[in-house]
Amino acid sequence: MTSSRSDALIFFGATGDLAHKQIWPALFALTKSGRLDFPVIAVGRKDIGSDAIRKKAKESIEESGHFDAETFERLSKRLSYVAVDYERPETFDAIKQAVGTASRPLSYVALPPDIFERVAANLAQAGLAEGGRLVVEKPFGHDGPSAKALSEALYRYFPEPALFRIDHYLGKEQVENIVYFRAANPLFEAVWSREQVACVEITMAESFGVKGRAEFYDEVGAIRDVVQNHLLEVVACLAMELPSERGSVALRGARTRLLGRVSALEPSDLIRAQVRGYTNEEGVAKDSRTETFAALRLFVDSPRWQGVPFYIRTGKSLAVSATDALVRFKAAGGPVLDDQRPPAQNTLRFRLSPDDQVALKTNVRAPGDAERGQASELVLCRSSAGALSPYERLLGDALEGDATLYAERQAVEESWRVFDAALASQSELFEYDEGSWGPEEAARVAPDGGWTNPTVGDKCA
Repeated sequence: MTSSRSDALIFFGATGDLAHKQIWPALFALTKSGRLDFPVIAVGRKDIGSDAIRKKAKESIEESGHFDAETFERLSKRLSYVAVDYERPETFDAIKQAVGTASRPLSYVALPPDIFERVAANLAQAGLAEGGRLVVEKPFGHDGPSAKALSEALYRYFPEPALFRIDHYLGKEQVENIVYFRAANPLFEAVWSREQVACVEITMAESFGVKGRAEFYDEVGAIRDVVQNHLLEVVACLAMELPSERGSVALRGARTRLLGRVSALEPSDLIRAQVRGYTNEEGVAKDSRTETFAALRLFVDSPRWQGVPFYIRTGKSLAVSATDALVRFKAAGGPVLDDQRPPAQNTLRFRLSPDDQVALKTNVRAPGDAERGQASELVLCRSSAGALSPYERLLGDALEGDATLYAERQAVEESWRVFDAALASQSELFEYDEGSWGPEEAARVAPDGGWTNPTVGDKCA
């Protein structure tokens, strides 16, 4: 395995939904910045030809709103298409021919996890593994044992330094800002512990359903799709001990150590629910027991966080689309001065989508003669100008061999450890209405005072 920059990109799953929404715009952006200046081989099952894949790529990039003809011409000249049969390793020889003289290809696999091993084996047989790198999409396994088995299987062809497990949430500027904000503002880091923090609350709400990916979603559900990976990584960024050393190894290690301190989820601390009408979706089993909503309570077994609950809630077809990470500080012990009411709880909110905000809720004196207070939220809207998309950042990093924002094996296995027992318990499945905030039963694992529902107004410029 070399640490040199990759010199070709092999893109599996080039005709899929993820490719259309995220990957083609990211590859276009990498081309525009000059970081993608070598052959791009798109791979799929259907023999649609290179002209068709260029058309699909163009449509995707135009829809993203960032198209320009000169950059696309550069990408188009480097782009070709190869049809393969994953059960016939010899079909991968055509990829080898398309790669040409490149000796350090990066293979990005946006396919179901049960195909990862076959892709890796076929790449190795075609001579495309030695010196190369392999990027695989989440979910990495279906549970702890399958994740371990998958790592061992891929190690036959790619060593750990060449294996990149992607979680695009780690590439989001807003998530990276959580760690930077903590490190750069000692004012907040000084109260970042059980002495001052009452709880942490994370809500990832989506107003849309599973259309376009129902068959995949029905096999995984909300917990495996976004909680075990995306949202647990947010917990790690919020709760980890800041590394004293610089560099990617220290940062990855800090996240992994925190995940190792998260206690296994108790089945009693989990509420699962399914939106009414879900089983009518094409691709969903009529007797499906897959959750489209999950609410849960976790604890971190560390001196800093002992006894502080971390609440996580996510769901499809909810009232709005927004993701907030909210740190609730402990309330004042009672009324302040002559105000008969105790002041509101201070909170620090990180808006992770659809825009980028950091907001601090404080108490101020209300206007007028009466000695009373009012809560006011100070909102910092961070400009998105110059921000990289998660996939532009992550694929660009992988091309350079930088694994800082990728999940290492131990982190993945620790994440599964947290959820394996609760997932195996087959807990009761409740129902909720489309456009609501989930089932009433979610209140069983809610913070004191109930869940905080994100609101979406004017976006940051």
